[in-house]
Amino acid sequence: MKKQMLCLLLIAAFALQTAACGDKEPETPPVESTSDSSEVTTKAPETDADTSAETETETPEPETTAPEPEDDRIVNPLTGLESDIDFEDRRPVAIMINNIKPATPQEGISYADVMYECIVEGGYTRLMMLAMDYENLPVVGSVRSSREYYLDFAANHDAIYIHAGGSEQAYTEMKQRKVDHLDGVNMSIPGMFYRDAWRQANMGLEHSLMTDGERIVKGIDYVGCRTEMTPDFDSPLDFVAFGETVKPENPGTYLQVTYYSGHKPYFKYDENEGVYYRWQFSGDKHIDNTANVQLSFTNIIVLYLPTVNLNDEKGHKDVETTGSGEGYYFTMGGYEEISWTKADEDSPIKLYGSDGEELQLNRGKTFFQICTTSMRDSTVIK
Repeated sequence: MKKQMLCLLLIAAFALQTAACGDKEPETPPVESTSDSSEVTTKAPETDADTSAETETETPEPETTAPEPEDDRIVNPLTGLESDIDFEDRRPVAIMINNIKPATPQEGISYADVMYECIVEGGYTRLMMLAMDYENLPVVGSVRSSREYYLDFAANHDAIYIHAGGSEQAYTEMKQRKVDHLDGVNMSIPGMFYRDAWRQANMGLEHSLMTDGERIVKGIDYVGCRTEMTPDFDSPLDFVAFGETVKPENPGTYLQVTYYSGHKPYFKYDENEGVYYRWQFSGDKHIDNTANVQLSFTNIIVLYLPTVNLNDEKGHKDVETTGSGEGYYFTMGGYEEISWTKADEDSPIKLYGSDGEELQLNRGKTFFQICTTSMRDSTVIK
């Protein structure tokens, strides 16, 4: 009996020892694949994959910071910036804007994707603002008359041209070249334009003609002009890849050009915002009264074009937009010398960097500062 009891005690002790050993198994170091798995989940979303996917995580793909293919993004072709609206096959509008001091501040001009400034008679200038999302434009103006070389600037972007009157030569070319245009003086387009009563009373009749996005849409529908871009149109605006930035080597945080003694527009670079703010006339901030903001641009393209006086009774100019010439590209606080070519009036201008390759722009708004060749000597760059 004692022997039986002793055997039972030995068996129980052995069982307890075995159980105790089993409790200590979790203290064994975990396999290192657990840490690999956590790294994989930071690079790609978790999935409900089966065990075959677990095998793939043992040799994860190399991490990359390359941007997504540009074809997958919807962009505004005038700025290169991402957009909620697909503008791929759409023509922009180009609106003539008065730019003499008594007509300022202008309305709605900060909504331009691209802006041109060029000389007219008397040394004064006009602006031409281009916009892709034109149906959402607020009040814009004052809308002013056309000059024939502005038709060439609009053709650079296959734009629908909006103006109020124009020179005799401008009308001749609009007819000959079959330019799609909306005219606030010599065309009857119901509801397209209107006179702002306050501006008419305080600035004068010639500074009071206005329009807006809803009216522009109605005008385009009424006239029935083409709204889709010409197939295979080659835009002069080529942008760097997403995530990349161009910064020219030459310091260029300040640019001033001189049209006449009372109009020396200049730009100053804001390093914090990465844009150039604009002043004009006697050091006035160039303001959009509608948005209550100063105009600013990521890119400034200065082009020098041969210009002569036509010596007519109104002092009209002839600006030669075709052929080739030189200029500057300002962006990110720097500048480089560039060149340009334009085959004919209806072809888009082509821009080339100092390396002779097509100019690559940073993504953002662009100002085309069109100057006479004689203005080059008075251009101030700092």
